[in-house]
Amino acid sequence: MKTLRQFIRIGVLGCLVVVAGCAPTKEAARVHEESAQNKRIDQKLREALRDQALSHFIDGAVFDVKGEYANAILEYQEAVKDDPSPAIYYAMSKDYSLLGKHAPAAESGREAVRLDSTNIVYRENLAAVYLNAFQPDKAIEQYEAIVRIDSNYTTGWFNLARLYQTSRPLRALEIYQRILDQNGDDWDVLIQMAEIYNSLGQFDKAAEKYRRMVELDPSNRVLQRQLAEVYARAGNFKEATKVLENILEVDQNDPDATAALADVYLDQRDFPRAVALYEKLLNRVGNNPEIKLRVGIAYLGQIQRDSTFIAKAKPIFQEVNKEVPNDWRPDWYLGIIAATEKQNALAQKYFERVTQLADWNGDAWWYLGTTYFQDGEYQKLLDAMERARKAVPKDSRVYFLTGLAYSRLNEPEKAVPALEHSLELKPNDLDVLSTLALTLDGMHRYQESDSLYELSLKIDPKYHLVLNNYSYSLAERGLQLERALEMALQAIAAEPDNASYLDTVGWIYFRLGRYEEAQRYIGKAIDAGGASATVYEHMGDICSKLGQKENAERYWKQALDMDATNQALRDKLARGSL
Repeated sequence: MKTLRQFIRIGVLGCLVVVAGCAPTKEAARVHEESAQNKRIDQKLREALRDQALSHFIDGAVFDVKGEYANAILEYQEAVKDDPSPAIYYAMSKDYSLLGKHAPAAESGREAVRLDSTNIVYRENLAAVYLNAFQPDKAIEQYEAIVRIDSNYTTGWFNLARLYQTSRPLRALEIYQRILDQNGDDWDVLIQMAEIYNSLGQFDKAAEKYRRMVELDPSNRVLQRQLAEVYARAGNFKEATKVLENILEVDQNDPDATAALADVYLDQRDFPRAVALYEKLLNRVGNNPEIKLRVGIAYLGQIQRDSTFIAKAKPIFQEVNKEVPNDWRPDWYLGIIAATEKQNALAQKYFERVTQLADWNGDAWWYLGTTYFQDGEYQKLLDAMERARKAVPKDSRVYFLTGLAYSRLNEPEKAVPALEHSLELKPNDLDVLSTLALTLDGMHRYQESDSLYELSLKIDPKYHLVLNNYSYSLAERGLQLERALEMALQAIAAEPDNASYLDTVGWIYFRLGRYEEAQRYIGKAIDAGGASATVYEHMGDICSKLGQKENAERYWKQALDMDATNQALRDKLARGSL
């Protein structure tokens, strides 16, 4: 019985084990089925959303084709809610950009790039958006990323170089050269490099690029003329002439090549050849103001060796002036001729006309101002420079002339700021430095004037005007007389007949107590002609020291006749001695 019960118990336990084992297996199966079913439902929902998104996307694309970009964006916005894919953000970005809405265009473009950072098309679109929004630095960032993604993507490198062309031209050149090294000569790359070298003033390198372009297109005459022009700008007139002569061998009647060759001769100051070609061209093309103007310029270039060419040039410019009254160039050359002939009033008329027709022309303002200065019309000079400041505010010469005018009007406190501003615009300009130093010297601001004199001599140790002015200032103050004498003698070596320089040497000898030598140099200054009242006063002082009382009084009286306001001189005459 005991055994039977044990068997029954064992059997029951076995059944329980079986039942317990069967129950969990069915539950797991049920859970697995539910999970699979949920996945199928999720998959179907995603497919439904994608289908819905695709429907909106297609509708948006249809609106794009019609040019209805705002409606397209609305569809894309609905599409991206159901399927935030980079392609939809990219499409939205393009349409926002077409509508001129740069901020949302950039936002959508950035999202497309975030979702697919290696997609070059998306990055190019974002770069274009930044360029439309005038944010080139951000566009550069995108192209830098693009060439990192694909270092062989030539279009990416080219666009990156174009973006660097203005801000970092040397970097642009490096990239262009990389493209050439990889792909060989390419017209678009070579012309961009040539333009950069031109802008940098490296005309020889620009010419080399144009030469390679000509090799790619040897029949292109416009390009050949461009090559010749750049050769000429580089000073390589031989090659410029060769290129133009080759063009004329093919077509001897090519007017542009003929004119260009004449220009090359003109640049070399080979005026006879230039005139011959210009006249030949003028006979061929008839009444052409531009060619007439070049003939006049060629004639004008020969006046240094033969002044009779002025008579040939002047009527040509006058004729062109009537034919094209709004062209400033005839007035400019007529002004030059009038100034050469010392007809300042007429020169002023022409230069005034130039400033009206081409107020950007700083040279015209300069020449106009210098004629007023030469005539002593300082208020007119100031009025002209006031107008010039509005037209060419960055031209240092305007403020230099203003400072000169105030100096001559004995208003140094107004001259100094004008000269200082001129120096800010053109640092180390010796004319401005020397004038400012002299003005400060006259105001007894010696520490400032001495520093400017010293700076000038560092720039040019042989600048005779500064050597003279500085040495005279030191002599007046009784300082560094031996050094002052050395500087003054250097100035004399540069201009032996300059009365002011001779007077300076004589006055330093006077300060050194070497009166005979002082008298000799001051005498030379007077004999040179045009001596000032100061020079005559100096001679009187020297004669007084040498015991030549009558001569001293005679020179003092001459000085007083020239400068009646000199009270110290009156006192000397009254005393009869220094």
